[in-house]
Amino acid sequence: MELGLNTYQQHEQIDCEKTLGRISLNSADMYKVMHLDGHESNAIPKKRTEQFLVGDWVTLDPQIDFDLINERLPRYSTLNRITGEEYRAEQKCAASNIDQLFICISLNKNLADSRINRYLYALKKDDEYQTSVVLTKSDLTSDSSKIAVQLAAKLQVPVFCTSSVTSEGIEKLRSSILPGQTVSFYGNSGVGKSSLINVVAQKEVMATSDISAKTDKGRHTTTSSRLIPIENGNFVLIDTPGVKSIGVGANDLAQVFPEIAELAKNCRFNDCRHLDEPDCAVKEAVQNGTLAQKTYDQFLALQKESELTQGYLDKKLAKKINQKAEFKKQTINYHRYRKPPM
Repeated sequence: MELGLNTYQQHEQIDCEKTLGRISLNSADMYKVMHLDGHESNAIPKKRTEQFLVGDWVTLDPQIDFDLINERLPRYSTLNRITGEEYRAEQKCAASNIDQLFICISLNKNLADSRINRYLYALKKDDEYQTSVVLTKSDLTSDSSKIAVQLAAKLQVPVFCTSSVTSEGIEKLRSSILPGQTVSFYGNSGVGKSSLINVVAQKEVMATSDISAKTDKGRHTTTSSRLIPIENGNFVLIDTPGVKSIGVGANDLAQVFPEIAELAKNCRFNDCRHLDEPDCAVKEAVQNGTLAQKTYDQFLALQKESELTQGYLDKKLAKKINQKAEFKKQTINYHRYRKPPM
């Protein structure tokens, strides 16, 4: 299997004369790399401080019992998320060079529009990869197909209604993955992600665990991102750990609330935030019932949170840059120091 190399070459030009590989595991900065012939080996970066993501294409210098990573090739997409709150907010990268992201949402008692909106706002990147919503455990409700149709119309993204028990929607989901693509399934612990992947891959590639009958939540069965070639389907899977929560930073809210984006075209001000501005078409739509109050409230909550979180991230970055500059200044002064003559 070519590990998605043909798809990668549609985005980036590479020197095929070099020995190529793809980062398949990153656990506590211990790397494994997968070769084009399918075998996997331990890998050590030539520059020990360089960081890699699962999915990165790299050039290698094979040694006797490991591979030396010479350089990382350009990424055409990156999957990342924000963890923590306020000054604890931190942006973490999970995978690179993916073509499709499937956001998994369980049709159990924890189903909520606000959770779907949050995931789309945090993870959707139309210029890097395609994003779809996968509703899992459709066997738990008789309204699953109706819910899927309503969400697809509202969110304007593909929505798949699936069940690992009855196999509903599995073939439709599988056929949406093109040969040579790299895909990732993302979602909260306990949504049935691992079971879904096994059914789509038509083999047992992921460990699964039962969910709690009391909380309707599951345990993490994946502890670190992992690259897995799926031969039956000719695609590459990057499995990522389940998450308990996800933060939101700077992103385009229009891609999650297209109805608000359409209404905003009629606001008096182009930079209207739909709060206290005069002649706001969005607020008028809420008042006359054209736009649901619940949708408007979710929009404002995400807008406020994203602004605060991005502010925290910007301050942390500025502090880090200042610390580096101060350290560099101190280093220069130290080297310029001359002991006074006796």
